[in-house]
Amino acid sequence: MVTMTTQMAFREVQALPFCYVCGRDFTPTDNKDRDHIPAKAVFDKRDRMPALWLPTHKACNAGHGTLDQKIGQLVALKRHQVPTKRDRQLRFRMFRQNVGAIENLDIRSVVWRWVRGFHAALYREPLPATWFMSSLQTPFPSGTATIFGMKIDPLPQQHLAFVETIKVQRAKRNLDTIRSNNGKLTYECVWHQADNGGPWLCIFALNLYDWKDLGVTPGQPARGCAGFYKLPSGMSPGRATRTVTTSIIIPNVDRLDPFAP
Repeated sequence: MVTMTTQMAFREVQALPFCYVCGRDFTPTDNKDRDHIPAKAVFDKRDRMPALWLPTHKACNAGHGTLDQKIGQLVALKRHQVPTKRDRQLRFRMFRQNVGAIENLDIRSVVWRWVRGFHAALYREPLPATWFMSSLQTPFPSGTATIFGMKIDPLPQQHLAFVETIKVQRAKRNLDTIRSNNGKLTYECVWHQADNGGPWLCIFALNLYDWKDLGVTPGQPARGCAGFYKLPSGMSPGRATRTVTTSIIIPNVDRLDPFAP
């Protein structure tokens, strides 16, 4: 298993030879930068250590500032911190069913950028951005605006399988783990082979300030963040932890949250 929970462990990946965003190796003439994963703006000042950051090309890291501010303001609502009207970046909209939505934040793209950083830190290799089979459920229901209000996307049934897999492997102490920022962020993952000798899939879960409460929507149950991705090779990284089978029945009261009992 690969476990990263201390600043010493995070310091070891600060000199990775590649940019985790584009995946290319650095050259001596590259203009380098670094990217905190997640951004410092997401955390309360008391929770900024130990922190994970990775080297990037300066050009690859440019342009993420506004997105980081938006996700930071969203997560800060869990701490009852509301930005001033002048500093507010998020745009909210209310619909007829008294359902509110954020219109100008692609949460999935932000979380995927974090997952790519976690992969690079755990396995010392880049996760390609251009081609990999994947699925992601964030704590925030998504939907489409209609003339009648909001049509909320259904929760994928595979989310239940991801949650159960994480809980079973956690009980077996068989997960690759990143825990940072004063314990306010936990990322766990394990590699599972698809049926009939198919490709290896990374099943992962992410908790940030117990953020599932922020996504509670009328008619929609609270859910945790979980998903999977596959490498183009169909294999698992050499350092990766693979699932183990067990006959033990693991309690799974909340089937939607990988971090709940």
